[in-house]
Amino acid sequence: MLMLEDVRDLVSGLGFTEDHNVYMGKLDAKQDKSIGVYNLKRSAPYTVAIGGKDKESYRTKQISILVHWNRSMRDTEAVGAELFEKLAAMREVRINEKQIKFIHPLVDQPVDVGTDDNGIYEMVIEIELIYERKGD
Repeated sequence: MLMLEDVRDLVSGLGFTEDHNVYMGKLDAKQDKSIGVYNLKRSAPYTVAIGGKDKESYRTKQISILVHWNRSMRDTEAVGAELFEKLAAMREVRINEKQIKFIHPLVDQPVDVGTDDNGIYEMVIEIELIYERKGD
């Protein structure tokens, strides 16, 4: 099963920020130029292949990515857009022994969510990862 830490490692490997500035589950210290990876609060309905779970060749995982960048909307939007495009273009990527077939954006662009209490601009990217099912 694809886990949140796998997606965190995938995002970290893209090199947008230092590895220690890519978080999962909770963005604790909220350093500038950080990225948070979360399970999407709303999720897709449960589906099973005709013939049962053993007949499934893939599964999905829905994720929300928070780009918590800096005090410049221009910089934050640029990083959000570049991350969005890189994720949307991914095909046949292997991370932590998991094969991701492709990534499907759930919205057509990063969503501006304004600033945090310290005036740092933030954007959210919602994606669905389609990955090979191997013994899940």
